[in-house]
This record gives sequence, C-alpha cells and structure tokens, in this order.
Amino acid sequence: MTGQMMQRVLLAAVAASVCGCASERNAEPTQPVAAASPAAPTPPTPITPTAPTTPTTPPAAQTVGGEASGAKEVFPHVRVDAAKHEVEIDAFVPIDAHNERTPRVYLEVVLCSTDTKEHESLVATEARPSHVHAALLLAGLEPGTPGTWDWEGAQIRPVPPTGPRVDVRLERRDTGEAWSPAAWVVSARAGKGLAELEPGEGFLFTGSQMLIRNGAEHYRADREGCIVGLATFGGEVVGYSRLHSPESSLEEPDWMARADAVPPFGTKIVVRLRAAE
Repeated sequence: MTGQMMQRVLLAAVAASVCGCASERNAEPTQPVAAASPAAPTPPTPITPTAPTTPTTPPAAQTVGGEASGAKEVFPHVRVDAAKHEVEIDAFVPIDAHNERTPRVYLEVVLCSTDTKEHESLVATEARPSHVHAALLLAGLEPGTPGTWDWEGAQIRPVPPTGPRVDVRLERRDTGEAWSPAAWVVSARAGKGLAELEPGEGFLFTGSQMLIRNGAEHYRADREGCIVGLATFGGEVVGYSRLHSPESSLEEPDWMARADAVPPFGTKIVVRLRAAE
C-alpha cells in the first residue's frame, strides 16, 4: 500500500467512525499579534451570502452550521455537507490588523490550527488538520500532492502542487458576509491585492503527508498546523496553486493582511471549503 493510499484509508476510517456525532463548539481566540498594514486599495465588495437573512432571523442561523445549512458535524469544529461537496470549519481571526503601532502583518497561511502559526495566518481553528482532510474525503474530494522544493545539486527545483481545485470562502458568523481569502491579502511591494497580481490562481486539496517520527506514524499537518496554505511549506492540507517559499533567503516576505478588509481580532469565522465547479 502506498503512503497516499494508507493515508486515505486511515483518515476515511476515522471519519466513518465519528460521522454523525456532535455538539457545536466555538473556538476562542488566543492573544492577538499587534499589527496593521499600510494604506491599501479600496476594500473589496463582499460576496453575497448564499442564504438570505431577515431582520428577525440571525444570519448565522441560516448560513452556519448543523441542520440549518444541511451540514452535519463529523469532528469537533468540522461539518460536512455531502450534497454540496462542502466542508465547514469553525474559526476566528487571530491577528490584529488594525493596530497603528506596527505597520504590517505578514502572512504565510490562510487557515492554521491553534498554537501553531496564528501570528502569520488570516484565521485559526481548534479543528485538527487530519480531521479537515478526512472531512474533504467525506465530501467526495480526492487528494493530490503538496508542492515542495527539491535540491538538485546546488540548485533548488520547485515542484508544483497537484489536486482538485477547492473554492475557499471566509464567512463572518455574525453578518453572513463572505469573501475569498485573496480579498484579505495585499502585496507590501506592489500595494495591490493577491487576486489582481495573481489572477487565476487558487487552492488545491493537496492532502499533506504521513510521516514516521520516533517509530510512530504522524499526519504532518497535525504537527505543523497548516490547513490552508499561502506559502508552500510542503505539508499543508489545502495548498495554494502557485508556489511561494516561506524562506526569506529564497523569497522576500511580501503578502500582508489588509487592514481595511480583515475583521477585528477575535471575530468568529466559518471557513467553507467546496469542490470547485
């Protein structure tokens, strides 16, 4: 059995054993990273939520979680809507992009697990990365392979990621407004947004890796915390389609959080991962 087949069987078995369990849990924020970015382009127009709201019904009741959205919780903080091929993840904003005392919040991750990369991530979650992987399997997606960097003698060779495209949306729990992660990211050098500078790029279900450490098998993303990457670490569950090195010696940091777009620290977010059409 190949490593990838073993990974899929293992995670599918775990997912099946807990499918249907659940009481909704809300992630609590950790301490903020004080930061703010310089002036950025005009804030992007939020994507209209798919579920309409009324003055008497809170948006979250219609657009987030459990039976209201057709999704079922299969792991803590993780829900699956198999009919929509969609996974929902409870998250929160772990950075403070509105503090004028510091000019920039540099980014390498879109979504991380707590106590890992919050200082450089747009949103964070209490969910385990391996549980997100298993949920994507339940939603009908097949993983590819993460992007990486290989040395060939004295030269480094980029290896692009593979996998099905995934539509990623960040949705405010309190208002139902939703955005692509690209709407929250701006280039420090160019002063332009990610979508404008890299049109056509997106996210892929790359699947991370199973590693052996001290004689035991581990899911790499569980150890490193990268669920949806922006930089290419090589172990993210969902990777960005274009490679960007997290090593400053190879690529100078450039992507920052947009202060005019990122919600305040602690804002509760639902991350939606759906098979792209």
